Parts: sequence; C-alpha cells; structure tokens
Amino acid sequence: MEKLHLPSDKILKQAITEIKEPVLFQGMLQDATGAYTWKLLEWDLPKLTEMFGNVKLPFRVGYNTKTIGPQWEVNCLMTSMTLSELLKNIDHDQQIKKWYYFDYKHMQEWFQDKPQIIDSVNWKRFGFEKTGSDSTLWIGSKGAHTNCHQDSYGCNLVAQIHGRKQWLLFPPSSSNCLQPTRVPYEESTVYSKYNFFCPTKEDEINILKIQDNARLITLEAGDVLFVPHGWWHYVESLEFSVSVNVWLPIITDNVSRVKEAIVKLIVARIGKNVQTSEETHCSLSYCMQLLSMALEECQNMENAETSHKTMQHNAWTAEVLAAQYPHYVKLLRELKAPELEEFLRIRRERFLESSVESLADTTSDSDSNIKNFSAIQKLSENIVNAICQPDVINKVADLLLSL
Repeated sequence: MEKLHLPSDKILKQAITEIKEPVLFQGMLQDATGAYTWKLLEWDLPKLTEMFGNVKLPFRVGYNTKTIGPQWEVNCLMTSMTLSELLKNIDHDQQIKKWYYFDYKHMQEWFQDKPQIIDSVNWKRFGFEKTGSDSTLWIGSKGAHTNCHQDSYGCNLVAQIHGRKQWLLFPPSSSNCLQPTRVPYEESTVYSKYNFFCPTKEDEINILKIQDNARLITLEAGDVLFVPHGWWHYVESLEFSVSVNVWLPIITDNVSRVKEAIVKLIVARIGKNVQTSEETHCSLSYCMQLLSMALEECQNMENAETSHKTMQHNAWTAEVLAAQYPHYVKLLRELKAPELEEFLRIRRERFLESSVESLADTTSDSDSNIKNFSAIQKLSENIVNAICQPDVINKVADLLLSL
C-alpha cells in the first residue's frame, strides 16, 4: 500500500499564514491507525454529556421560521441549560420550532474547573502551540446559525466535533455587494444586511449580483476548515452539532485594531441608540486610549511588512497545497450562479409565508414616544453605518497612520 504524503506541522503553519483561499483539512486529527488524536473527538454524545456534567451553559434561542430580517444575536432570548437538558429539549421539540446556540464561548471561561475538557483540544498538529484554553466552543441544534459576517482580525481554524455544519463563504472582494453594516455592533464583526437563513426575494436578487464565486462546504466530525482573513461566512447547523475554533493572528492585525478602535469610538459617541451585543457606550477617554494604543502598535508595522514581503516568492497557495497533499487538503467547491440561486431559493421557500415574524420590533407603534425613539434609533443607525463604511474607515485609518 502506497504511503500517503503527510504535511508536517511546520509546513502547515507556514501555509496557514500564507494562503488566501479557504481549504478543508481531512484526516489531520487522526493517527496512523485512524484513531482521533483529540479526546473531544473520541467522546460520543453520552460521554460528552457526562463530561460536561451539570455546567449550565447560556444558549441563544432563535426560531426556525421566516423573519423580515436576520435573527440578530441582540434580539434573541437567552436560556441556561446543561448539555443533557438541551438534548432533551431537542428530542421533545418534534417540529423543531426553535433552535439553540451556545456560540463563540471561550472554553477556558466555562470549563475552568474541568481540565479534561480544556486538554481535549490541541492545535499543535497545525504548528500552533494552542489548546482548549485558546479556543472557543460552539454547540447548536438544527437551524442554529451565525449570520453572514466578516471578522476584522486574524484567520480562523475550525474543527467539527459532532454532527454536520454547513459553511457558505465569499471572498473579501465581495464586500460591497454584501451590504456591510456595523449595526448591530459587535467588536471585530462586520455583518451583511442580508438574511441568509431565510432570504427574501430582494435579498436573493442582490446576493446573486456578486461576481465572485461563493464556496460551499459541509463539515463532518474530524474535518478542519481554514478560513483566511477577510472571508465572509454564513454558518448553519444541519443537525445537532459541536465545533471548536481558534483565531490565529496575522501581520495586519495591528492596522485592523486601529480601524476597530475608530469604529468603537464612533459607535460609543454617536450610536447611543444603536443595538449592540456588548457594552460599548464607554467614555471618550477610554475609546481614545484604545485608539492611541492601536496606533502605537503600528509603529513597527513597516519593517514587519517588509520582512513579510521578502518571503512571498515562496508563499504557499491553496492550489499548490492541495496539489501536493491531495489526501489531506481539499479545495472548497465553487458555486456557479445557478447553484447559488438554488441554494438561496431552497432557504427562501423552506418556511411557510404564514410564519413571517419580526424579532426586531415587538412594540406597538401607537405610542408617540415609541415612534420618536424608533425614528432617532433609525437615524443613529444610518449615521453610524454611513461613517463606518469600510472605505471611510480605511481612509481615516490611513490618514491617522500617516501623521
């Protein structure tokens, strides 16, 4: 039997810091016998439930229904459950009317008293000395999803632990067509205004104007997805699923922190009526301090970038990596326009029209005070979005860095 050519940890680390296209890693978390090298992957659901024990986890609650806009995190109710209680709720909800999502939670925070869980994750195989202490955990029922967004910092490695999770990705060049918004505001997250979970016909028409081919992948247990910096992604659990990810820093993060500090300053001082997923209405002095620190971190960027550019002649590409290690590295399937149209149509039609709901506004318009507040809130959102357009923030950051 021919021995498979396996990429070394060193090669993987270098490739991950250089490639600009997403790739799928398969078989990287298994040894020569096919056994998983992560304990977390060895545990079946009963064992996983036993390991989690009585730890109450905060789950975001959403609905498997048509909504006017995306089901933003800030509009979802929260409930606390053990993993055992979650699985019972899912079993009892035969029609699967709700979905539950324990998303973007640092393992160290929730399992600090359970070192066996923290130690069940290790990214050393990819060349990074990171464990569960550096990772975040995602647990979702069918329908649980992360709205389409772009991360401001770093790149991303995602390991699927249990169940299936579908990823739809768009390259950074698609940004303008995806209608980027900073409302609701979340640190380092640029959302798309479009509802990919159940798009309207108008959403579908606008998304299909994107010239770049989207990538589509369904992750299964043991798969690891690499998401390069700037790639937009919409993620949905196709069934009960568990995944773990780690964000890895890149050389341009210092500049990105300057841009995020500018956005935070704008949201905190102008967008007091804007919905946020965190406490952002901090003092002017605090925001200015963050911006000052970010600018200071950029002082040595020119030398770092020069050093980085000198090695580009040997830089890995996704195509070269996949060609050299075809058994372990796969390119993601590109969706042609008709395939993307079919993807969106299925999601647009999967819920009955009669189930249309809006999670964003449950108040009555009869009260003039509510109307006035809504008008002010809408104006605040429009101002923040106008000033926080990527082109505007990029220009402001460039000017500040040139002073």
